Amino acid sequence: MKQKLSITAGIAVSAALLWLACRRVDFNALAGILAHIELAPLPLVLLGVCAELLIRGVKWRILLAPSGPARTWDAIRIEAAGLALNNVLPLRLGEIVRAAFAANFFKIPLATILSTILAEKALDLAALLTLAAAAAAASGIALPLAGRGPLILIATIAFVVLAVIIFGSATSKRPNNQTRLQKTFNGLKLGLTAFTSPGAATSVCSLALLQWFVNSLNYYWLSLAFGMQNSVTVTKSILLSFTGAAASSAPGIPGYFGSFEFGVSAVLTAWGISSETALAYAVSAHLLSYLVVTAAGVFFVYQMGHSLGKIWQEFSVKKPEGKSVPT
Repeated sequence: MKQKLSITAGIAVSAALLWLACRRVDFNALAGILAHIELAPLPLVLLGVCAELLIRGVKWRILLAPSGPARTWDAIRIEAAGLALNNVLPLRLGEIVRAAFAANFFKIPLATILSTILAEKALDLAALLTLAAAAAAASGIALPLAGRGPLILIATIAFVVLAVIIFGSATSKRPNNQTRLQKTFNGLKLGLTAFTSPGAATSVCSLALLQWFVNSLNYYWLSLAFGMQNSVTVTKSILLSFTGAAASSAPGIPGYFGSFEFGVSAVLTAWGISSETALAYAVSAHLLSYLVVTAAGVFFVYQMGHSLGKIWQEFSVKKPEGKSVPT
């Protein structure tokens, strides 16, 4: 019952936001805009989406490295699988499934995997806020919390390092006489160990910034296809990336349809772009990313011996224990 209510609420939210995005749009004009976009920049967008997937996988592999052997390619395909499952399954099960897949595949405790995923999400947020702060300052556009971005990045890194120290002192030094809580603390600590190495910490922070800058470039390259490069500069594309990420965090249907279109098109119309062009741009940006990520991730899901139906049946009713993932 709770699942059905969550799914129904998500559909309602997405439908409402999509209606808000479309309510003042002339669809004949929108179709004409889509029919006349410049195709040459689109391969750059597709390349950028693929590059972002690779960067995500490399970053996660560095976070996993202290916990056990993890090949970069395996981290990339499991990460892509998790993103794809978020796009096609309700309840945003992708991250839960990713954790279970990785725990079985890499033979690393589930608590440790979850710790690396939480660290990854915190870094992504800090990196995006930092880039948005710089872009807002450069463009003169007000952005809530933008001025605090660099401080948030520093605070996040300090928090993670502090957590490592706390977990290290809180756990017993007698591994054969540990309580379940102590074992959980050890697992969490192991997932954050990468931050105790200056080289690894610098690498993952740099990769987080690079990942979101590439994501921002995708918005700029798409603006070239719509002839909007004077309105959507590289600096403003960073603010669109921030908007798209924030909109995608809202409750909704799998794939974040509705919330993404509403958020991005609202920002573009505020910059003086017509409602039709803004919606056409938002829909194109969403679909190009969605199709590449979903196709790649679903391919890896089946390559690893799973299916969407089995994953939904297992993870929608059970805790994330997961099956063994074939090598």
